[in-house]
Amino acid sequence: MNELLRYYKKIILALILPIVAFAFLLIARIPFAVYAPGGISEVEDLIEINYNEDKEITGTISTTYIMSIQRPTYFQFILGTFSPYSSITVLSSGYANYTNEEISQISYLDHVTSIDASIIIAYQKAAETNSNIHIDYDVKILVFGKAVYLDHYDEISFGDEFIQMVGDGDTIVTTIDDISTYTTLSDAYDFTFYNSEKGQYTVTLSKDEEYDKFGITLKTYYLVDDSTIYPTYTENSSNIGGPSGGLLQTLAIYNHLIDEDLTKGLKIAGTGTIQYDGSVGYIGGVEQKVITAYLNKVDLFFMPSLDPDYASDNYQVALQVCEEYGIEAEGWLIPVSTFDEAVAYLEGLDVS
Repeated sequence: MNELLRYYKKIILALILPIVAFAFLLIARIPFAVYAPGGISEVEDLIEINYNEDKEITGTISTTYIMSIQRPTYFQFILGTFSPYSSITVLSSGYANYTNEEISQISYLDHVTSIDASIIIAYQKAAETNSNIHIDYDVKILVFGKAVYLDHYDEISFGDEFIQMVGDGDTIVTTIDDISTYTTLSDAYDFTFYNSEKGQYTVTLSKDEEYDKFGITLKTYYLVDDSTIYPTYTENSSNIGGPSGGLLQTLAIYNHLIDEDLTKGLKIAGTGTIQYDGSVGYIGGVEQKVITAYLNKVDLFFMPSLDPDYASDNYQVALQVCEEYGIEAEGWLIPVSTFDEAVAYLEGLDVS
């Protein structure tokens, strides 16, 4: 009887152990990031400008997105190592203390604020030659980062608006720079924020002894005033996060506001963040974005280039990727440092 029992135990273990091991591969996560090629997304599917509706646009302008997996499972990690186009890195120190849900919240904040920046820059550029177009915006300070030592960590959300802080001598502080100026006499101060769901709320934040900081990162954003903008626009929902579509968003919006068609029948894509002064900022995932554009057969691809002599310049890295994969870069990979440069390039194209 004992021999039979041991026999069945061995069978059960032989069946269960592989299942447990496979479940572990599917569930357990590790501190890495996996990046793989994704796709392109036409900007007009995201942002519809209610203007020039009879204008014929013969080509397309698209942002480029990649597949990004933060803290992959062992199974996802293994799949990434076998993909010829994927790259795997250690999870960045900036994300190390955040949950995947929090990383998604940051990505969403980056995305929605980049859309506002794109709209502002495109409308301002179009208004230079069309006085009917106008736009106003609000300057707001939003929560962009939280340290593990932040008081009331769970109460303060990414994207909450900073209203004020009561500083030394009961000074009401409303700017980022003045926070450090008026917080020298005490270790704790009252901060007031606004959340669209919770409304206005006040919390007391203490300085961390080691860093002498409150554990919160604030950033200044320009947000469109929808009540005064002309022409109006409709923003559709999207699963794409991050700010790297800024340049192409701006180009597509601007193209809807002017009479000529910048696309000239071409399939245009690219990448690059957009700053409020119209400059283009660096992005990550250069290799995967170049490959994504090539696989999607785009006609030209914009890439940020701020310092051509710098080896890690996005454009220089992209050139190396093109060489590695046999992609003809000349006339296809276009370096730009500002929105105006991208517009000038498209205006000067002769596709006849």
